[in-house]
Amino acid sequence: MVISEKHGASRDQGNDQAATSVDSFVHQPDNNIVSDGTLLTAQQLEQLQNQYLQQLIPQISKQQPAANWSFTQGLLLGQFSVIFIIAIFIKFFVFSEGTSTRLTTSNIPPIINKKSKTKTFITSNELDANLAAIDGNRDSEFDSLTSSILEKTYYNVETHQPESLDWFNVLIAQTISQFREEALNNDNIYHSLTESLSKAPLPDYLDKIRVTEIDIGNDFPIFSNCRIKRSPDHGGRLEAKIDVDLSDTLTLGIETKLLLNHPKPLTAVLPVSLSVSIVRFSGCLSVSLISTSDEVLEDTTLANIPSSSTSTLDEGEKGKLSNGTALMFSFASDYRLEFEVRSLIGARSKLQDVPKIGNLVESKLREWFVERCIEPRFQLIKLPSIWPRKKNTREPLNNPSSNVDDNTSTLNAEEDS
Repeated sequence: MVISEKHGASRDQGNDQAATSVDSFVHQPDNNIVSDGTLLTAQQLEQLQNQYLQQLIPQISKQQPAANWSFTQGLLLGQFSVIFIIAIFIKFFVFSEGTSTRLTTSNIPPIINKKSKTKTFITSNELDANLAAIDGNRDSEFDSLTSSILEKTYYNVETHQPESLDWFNVLIAQTISQFREEALNNDNIYHSLTESLSKAPLPDYLDKIRVTEIDIGNDFPIFSNCRIKRSPDHGGRLEAKIDVDLSDTLTLGIETKLLLNHPKPLTAVLPVSLSVSIVRFSGCLSVSLISTSDEVLEDTTLANIPSSSTSTLDEGEKGKLSNGTALMFSFASDYRLEFEVRSLIGARSKLQDVPKIGNLVESKLREWFVERCIEPRFQLIKLPSIWPRKKNTREPLNNPSSNVDDNTSTLNAEEDS
């Protein structure tokens, strides 16, 4: 617009110059405008002006290309100025310097909001004096953490009403039903038990064991009366107390032979058939999620491993045992466990359901259960990481998008090959 105004101004200036030239041409004495003291008429004067303008028009038209070239130069100059300003803005305001930024950002640690456990290093001489203080600080930190969890979840361990866990019973029933279907498919459970019993080491007086009866039941356990409490035995850790009740028949029947090898091998053989059924179980289940690096578990985790195996573990394997999250569960001592034992001894003259044998089998089974699951003993199950991973990602087979992705990946693989 500025250049156009300049162009218009130059054109007006040329016209003014032409008019001035005409006036000067008219009043010049050498042009015979005034002859013998007599003034020319207006018609003659107009004719002279027209002739002079016709002479100036070619000169003005010759000056037009110069004006057009000035406009082009101004347009190009304006465009280059805008581009230069944009480039300067992008360089200094959008992007940053590569070397200095790389050096500064690499030295800046990421911001991770986490609570770090303070480690206190003390000598052996100061251990007895500071042990109580360290334990008190640890207990106070743990109490504050559990109190924060209860406060943020609006749960009061003193006044909250127990929950029914009906939804949990449905999930457990689906899991057990799937397990039973897989166990009974093609007699998988029978072949698995037979293989494990055949590989088990047996004493000299016992013949090989054969499975004669298997019943994995058709009912499901009922969990109820769930409440969150502070554990008095583990520093106030939060744990769930759940009542469990199972009325079902779980049966395992086997038969073998007792071998009498004195005074010579196979002096006598005594056939034995035994069937054990669990018909009722009820008790209070305690469940809690803990860290396997907890000091309460540091000794018990490795104590269950034989010394020969522990000596062969490297630091990485020991770290796997002591790092992560685990599920800890146990049963209260006032549990109820009912068995039904049936026995048959002899070849020709058979003894059926001998009470002494039933009591012996029941006492061994109870001892096995108490040594593993009754408080203060507990079971510790290492939980896998719940962090989302690509290898754990699945999708339905009838999903149309999965077919498209599979076809695309196949085409890409063919192109790469």
